[in-house]
Amino acid sequence: MQPSHLLTDMNWAEARLGPDRVKYSYAWRSFLDHNVVLAFGTDYPVESVNPFRGLYAAITRQNEAGTKTYQPQEKITLNEAIYAYTQASAFAENQEKLKGRLEPGFVADFAVLDHDITSPTATPQELLHTKVLRTVLNGEIIYFSKETP
Repeated sequence: MQPSHLLTDMNWAEARLGPDRVKYSYAWRSFLDHNVVLAFGTDYPVESVNPFRGLYAAITRQNEAGTKTYQPQEKITLNEAIYAYTQASAFAENQEKLKGRLEPGFVADFAVLDHDITSPTATPQELLHTKVLRTVLNGEIIYFSKETP
């Protein structure tokens, strides 16, 4: 699933699906509550490649301005959303013994961010402004921001 789709689809979904069926769209909380593996992606180039938009959508189910909410009963936590982008996505491609976690024996794929998105003081809105300072793929730096301290 691509949670960033919610940010655009929320503008037309109820009109096209109707008030009864729309309740079952983007049913992330329901899936997790029924032990369905929820794997996230960005769906680039249809949507932005920026995964932080998807994290924001998954945990708030609000438009980026924070003025409209869509089926809030289906929100998930930030940790659940991060898991969906990492370990669950590795599981979905049958690579869970090689990817999705930082531990010995796994490829070292990770990003260094400009702030701790999991901090108790971090706000969902801050996710939309998160910057990647460095990207490491298979243990090698493939991106290094000039903004890196």
